[in-house]
Amino acid sequence: GRLCGDQSCERKKGREEAMRPVRDMDAWAYEKQCGFVFGGGRADVFELKGGRSRSWAKCSFGGRIETGLARRGSVLRMTLAPTQSLWSLSDDEKRRWMQLPVNDRSPLSAKYVAFDRDNDDSEYSLDEVVYRAKNGGLLEVQHDMEALAQRSPAEWKEIFDRRSARTVWPYGSGVWSKKEWVLPGVPDKDVVSMFEGNSNLFWAERFGRELGMTELWVKQCGNSHTGSFKDLGMTALVSQVNHMRRKGANIKAVGCASTGDTSAALAAYCAAAGIPSIVFLPADKVTTAQLVQPISNGSTVISMDTDFDGCMKLIQEIVEEHPIYLANSMNSLRLEGQKTVSLEIAQQFDWEVPDWIVIPGGNLGNVYALYKGFNMMKQLGLTDRLPRVCVAQASNANPLYRAYKSGYENFEPVTAEKTLASAIQIGDPVSVHRAIRALKATNGVVEEATEEELMDASARADLTGMFNCPHTGVALAALIKLREQNIIAPDDRTVVISTAHGLKFTDSKVAYHERKLHQCSSKYANDVIRIPAKVGKVVDALRSRIDI
Repeated sequence: GRLCGDQSCERKKGREEAMRPVRDMDAWAYEKQCGFVFGGGRADVFELKGGRSRSWAKCSFGGRIETGLARRGSVLRMTLAPTQSLWSLSDDEKRRWMQLPVNDRSPLSAKYVAFDRDNDDSEYSLDEVVYRAKNGGLLEVQHDMEALAQRSPAEWKEIFDRRSARTVWPYGSGVWSKKEWVLPGVPDKDVVSMFEGNSNLFWAERFGRELGMTELWVKQCGNSHTGSFKDLGMTALVSQVNHMRRKGANIKAVGCASTGDTSAALAAYCAAAGIPSIVFLPADKVTTAQLVQPISNGSTVISMDTDFDGCMKLIQEIVEEHPIYLANSMNSLRLEGQKTVSLEIAQQFDWEVPDWIVIPGGNLGNVYALYKGFNMMKQLGLTDRLPRVCVAQASNANPLYRAYKSGYENFEPVTAEKTLASAIQIGDPVSVHRAIRALKATNGVVEEATEEELMDASARADLTGMFNCPHTGVALAALIKLREQNIIAPDDRTVVISTAHGLKFTDSKVAYHERKLHQCSSKYANDVIRIPAKVGKVVDALRSRIDI
């Protein structure tokens, strides 16, 4: 009665004695028939039977008497009368509705461990400033899977669905709606979020039909605050830095080397948190749209006459000697945010896993992040399988593709040549061994695309209603090749990861349609018709394109 506002309940029916409360206890409630899922109120337990740790309780709640199995410190589930709606709850009640009850016996936690656990047993707190394991290898964030497994798959699905796209801080974010699986140790007050994520899963019906596919989808990660998937990782990293600084860590700024999108995300999230940011950019290798973002957000922008790999080497030397926190994907915190793309995809398919994921690959951290998300869901029982993964690389920067063709026997960095897919113009990817692990675990493949292939694929897909960045063009070109080889079957549910918004790469699109790209015939170019302002000329021009 306290939650639904009906103070009468059963008391006014002459059952005062039977209703005499034994104790108050926290209660959750849901009404399946009406599709409501909410709670966080209090219920009077008027009958309690059983032992110390396990009891049957009858409660007066929402005008009904309900029976449920109660455990000490656990949630009691009851039915709520359908007169109560989410909008009528207070902000505090909504927040409690979205929070899991604290389990003191199995608290959730995460830590850094060596990626190569077979040869390195080093471990570190997430509050430490550390980027490499004891033996010099990469680190990864390891969650206490036993503690996470204390909740059933149904409970995790319910709490994730409950939070999705709401406005309650910070759970409305696509990343922080999965907070317990990302960074459980960061308090809500330290989270730096712009409600990133929750990007649309676009059914590319027309383009799929052209390829003979019934289930082609595009995950539009570029529909985000700074226009790329990098927001998902940066909210996690900057939130952890914000938490560390508030605890007294000597971090004066956060820095990164970037091909454009990472710097934009870092600058925005640091600006929101009031933390200085520094970005190293390769001169003349990022678009104007990418460059103006960190400038606008107040970053210290340093342009250098080198490529991304050169910028990366320099930033690593700088952070070793100065209190600047490294934000590149060598830092595994970002992967924790980026892995939520996998959870979102499964959630958008009603917790079913697609057959294929096709993703463009540069520094390759995102490849491992996606695998990690799908693998966590499988380990915790939310799903029952992994998708196959295709990593798509530009031919001008394809070290992973070359390693794949040799059976991963050896990996050799390359000097990346200029590519219109500038964000993946990386010849010595930091996360190559992470990506290889993901590919082996998913029976994955690697494909490449030439400059002409990636621009033609992007333009062809644009003609069906999309507006793709060149990197998504690389993934679409790889998809076309896999369909031609029938590696991807007509009915395979396939998700292409679109990593950035096409509006950040308008220069290359304009050049394509004006047929000004070197070594590109612009097969799908849409020429602008330039004619005098006369009706007859206009009609003739229209008739050359449309049957009128």
